[in-house]
Amino acid sequence: MKILLVEDDLHSAAILLQLLAESHYTIDAVADAKMAWQYVETYDYDLIILDVMLPDSDGIGLCAKLRNEGYTIPVLLLTAKDSTSDRVMGLEAGADDYVVKPYNFQELVARIRALLRRYHEGDTLIQEFMWEGLRLDLRTNTVTYKQQPLRLTQKEYGLLEIFLRHPQQIFSRSALIDQVWSAGEFPSDEAVTTHIKGLRQKLKVAGLPSDPIETLYGLGYRLKALPVSVQLTSKPLAIAPFPEETVVAENISPLDKARLQEVIAIMSKKLIASLPEQIAMFRQIAIALEQDKLGADLRYEGYIQAHRLIGSLGSLGFPKGSAIARQIEEMLHSDFPLISSNADLLGQLIAELEKITLKPSVTMVSGLSDRVMAVGKGDRGKVMIVDDDPNILEILRRSLENLDIEVITLQNPLQFWQVLESTAPDLLILDLIMPECSGLDLCRAVRTSSLWHDLKIVFLSAHSDRETIRQLFIAGADDYLSKPVTESDLYTRILSRLERIRLSHKPQRS
Repeated sequence: MKILLVEDDLHSAAILLQLLAESHYTIDAVADAKMAWQYVETYDYDLIILDVMLPDSDGIGLCAKLRNEGYTIPVLLLTAKDSTSDRVMGLEAGADDYVVKPYNFQELVARIRALLRRYHEGDTLIQEFMWEGLRLDLRTNTVTYKQQPLRLTQKEYGLLEIFLRHPQQIFSRSALIDQVWSAGEFPSDEAVTTHIKGLRQKLKVAGLPSDPIETLYGLGYRLKALPVSVQLTSKPLAIAPFPEETVVAENISPLDKARLQEVIAIMSKKLIASLPEQIAMFRQIAIALEQDKLGADLRYEGYIQAHRLIGSLGSLGFPKGSAIARQIEEMLHSDFPLISSNADLLGQLIAELEKITLKPSVTMVSGLSDRVMAVGKGDRGKVMIVDDDPNILEILRRSLENLDIEVITLQNPLQFWQVLESTAPDLLILDLIMPECSGLDLCRAVRTSSLWHDLKIVFLSAHSDRETIRQLFIAGADDYLSKPVTESDLYTRILSRLERIRLSHKPQRS
């Protein structure tokens, strides 16, 4: 399914993009109403997630325009305003759901899934598609064959879903590109052929007796003419405009929740890194106000920034900061009678915002640490670190052991296989550059091993240029850490990944 996200808050948008992509949705993201309208006129979407306040327009106005032009695409409104009048305006404009910032990302993703299911086939709630023993479950975005899970990429999942949704319909390569690839990607027709080949291979390895995808040369692809069953709910699902009380958070699996926590921790760091610049702008506004020189443009810019912070700070775990941002937004709104005597109050709010957000890493690290410690020693993760620098090994060992993580260190990469097989770690940390055997060589060897090919691998590197990072992921890396490694990186990248491994109930190797 394809989603258009219209959101000018980059931090919130980045989290949604990551989480929805991992749920196998295709997402286009734009930051203003003008670009959103161009995308709607060009591409077909299953859902539009629309921020109410945009730099060039009002989101409710854009929603009304969509309805006036005959578009029936479901619209989910996002806003930091929580008043009855705003809800009524959203309903009258034709919105299908309404979420107030700061929102809980688990609830938001669950609501997106529910809205997509409710509208894709009218009032009937489709839960899963079946093709012989092949099953695609829309509630969990998973694919299984005879109850055994299949690991599909986002593109492979999207292709399979299209074929199962529309049995016997022929899809050209260009039609598949429009539905499965986002607007920012520019794949060739050959890319479609490659992904369908990969999908076929995975289905064959899973044990399907025949290929479910039929190639019609010169036309495209379709699902073969075998019985396809769609399991439906026993009765149609009633559609309510703003069903806040009906959201089911259980739609998010434990693994999804762990991934969500990891992404939020990473985005929290990025948000905090950007705050000094925004606080400096608020101070500039306060100074201009005190001097009675505050212009309309600067005031509006501050108003927009404060509005964005309401959602970002609240959703990323800083509710007090979000509340202060809301007060600043109210003061900078054009309807507020702002005068020079208000400069002191604005300055106090800015100082309080700076005070609350200056020490985020302690809160963030503490929260993640508490979650890991709660796992208990019996379920702790095991990490193997390979680095020719003994100082790095000692620093990482102490940091991770302080969190009750079992650590195996190896300075000589030539002993890699012996140590790996005797310790069976849950996660592998590799230095990129080592004498005699590089981390890339070890990573490639692990990925070709039938026993260890799915072991999670994180690289250490002092090189953070784009080409180096690209080579790491081509070799099969799951993540990378830049040297020198900070404690916050260990918390947000290593520990959360270990928790995801634990939650997945991965079988122990014999």
